[in-house]
Formats: sequence, C-alpha cells, structure tokens
Amino acid sequence: MKITFKILLTPLLVILPGLSYGQGYISSDYMPTSTLKDDAGNKYGSGDLLILSGRYTLPFSVRHNEKGQVTAWSATLNCSYGILNNKGPAKELNPDNILNSSLNISHIRPLSDRWSIIASLGAGVYASPSEITIKSVLANGAVVFVYKLRNNLDLGIGGGLTNSYGIPMILPMVYFSWRNTGKYEFKVDMSSGIKISAATWLNKKFKVELTAIEMDGMSAVMNIDGKSKIYSTASMKSYISPSFYISKKTSIYLGIGGNWIRSAKISDRSFKGFIENFKEDDGSCNFGTSLRFTAGFRCGF
Repeated sequence: MKITFKILLTPLLVILPGLSYGQGYISSDYMPTSTLKDDAGNKYGSGDLLILSGRYTLPFSVRHNEKGQVTAWSATLNCSYGILNNKGPAKELNPDNILNSSLNISHIRPLSDRWSIIASLGAGVYASPSEITIKSVLANGAVVFVYKLRNNLDLGIGGGLTNSYGIPMILPMVYFSWRNTGKYEFKVDMSSGIKISAATWLNKKFKVELTAIEMDGMSAVMNIDGKSKIYSTASMKSYISPSFYISKKTSIYLGIGGNWIRSAKISDRSFKGFIENFKEDDGSCNFGTSLRFTAGFRCGF
C-alpha cells in the first residue's frame, strides 16, 4: 500500500474522460485536526483540512455507431481549493491554501470491436493563490488503449505526460474499470484515481453508497529559498454516503467516514526529486487518522 501511495503522490494530474457527459458536481470535504508525524514517529504539530471542489464535463460531440460504441469529444473543467489550518512546525511544512484548477480536452473512440483509445490533453494552475507564477502552470496529457474484456470490465495501458517535476516526463498509466449493476451496484475504478465502492437504492429517491477505498490528492508549485519545489498531499479514505435524488440526474449527498492517511511532502522539481519519491526514506510526513465529512451536489443534463 505504501508504494501505491507514493505513486499517487507523483502529481500526474491527468483527468481521463468517462462515458457520462454533461455532468458535474460541487462538493466540500473536511478533515478535523490530526497530528503530523514522520516515519520515525516524531511529531511536527497538527492541522485540519477543508477542500472545496467542483468538476464539469461538457460534451462537444457524442456519436454512437451501429454497435453502440462511443466516439466523443469533451472538455472537463476541474477546480479544487484547499484550506489548511496548521499549528506548530506543520505550519512551516504546509502551505496555508492550495488552488488546483485545470481544463482538459478529451477524446474517446473505438479502434475495433474490443479496443478503444482514450486521449486527454490539458493544463492548469497548481499553486498557493498568493504564489501563482508562470511556473505554477502545469501541463498534462495521456493516451490509453482500453480493451473491453467483458461488457462490465475494461482494462487499459498507456502513458501520461507531465511537467510537474520541471521537465516533460512520460509515465506509464494503468486503466481498470469494473462495475456490476442490479439491486446492489459494485464498482472498481482506476482511471483518474482509485475508488472501490458498493451502492444500493433504498427507494426511488434515496441511494446509499459505501466506499471501501478512495484515494485523491492536491499539488502546489512553491518557491522555497529561490528554488522551484512541488508540494504534494494525498489522502486515503473510506466512507458511507447517502444521496437524495431531486430528479433522475440531480442529487444532493452527505458522507461520513475515516481518513486513514493524509501525506505531506515537498520535492525538488527535477528528475532526481521524482526518483526520491520512491525511496524508503523519502522525507515525507503523514497526518494521523481522522474523521472525514463530505457534502455535495451532483447534476446532469
């Protein structure tokens, strides 16, 4: 799990399109105060985190062929704002605020009965709002070849482009999407993050989702002693979330659960800094386990 978490810390920042278009959400997540420690158990103060985020995918063109396969162009706008309230040494190791905002143009099309290609290209601002410069603009892209093993199972492999570490780098990417519908809905998604969940409808208006594991994160380019650095924070959480559907595609939801790990790391923006992320002693610290509260609104057209 630790190596998986380190991979997530690597800010690839790629957003791959799904098959749902004209949909968006607004949400807020709050993680109460927990202690910041290094791998040796040394304490570095404490802090809490509030994240306000939104996402919307706008389709330019969506077409289905005679086999039901999709060819589509879309634009996805993402925006997240993190408010970090830290005390003690943690205040020096973490920024007070983080802005992550990006725009991606994405394309999906079939190559054969089983194969399809997903491509995405975009850029965004990743910084503390008071430190935004041209270096805060990070580009990202990806090309993934997806094989439909079954009607509900897609496997893919490809490459992702990022300049998070100061130089353009192409990193391997894995795509995995499995879902099972019925009275109980199960889903495993490894396209733009990691999420394993199960859900059921209580009636026509109420749906309850249990998420076993979900991982996400934020990044910020920082200037420390005249050198360009990148700050990364990643979280692993589990939660239960009831949703109330106002209409077929519009709902409000709440969530409560546990935030098991919240990392904090500052790396050099260089190839050496990238490699050091995978060392056993990489200098990262982690906030302790805490509760996590979520509230949000989803809509579709």
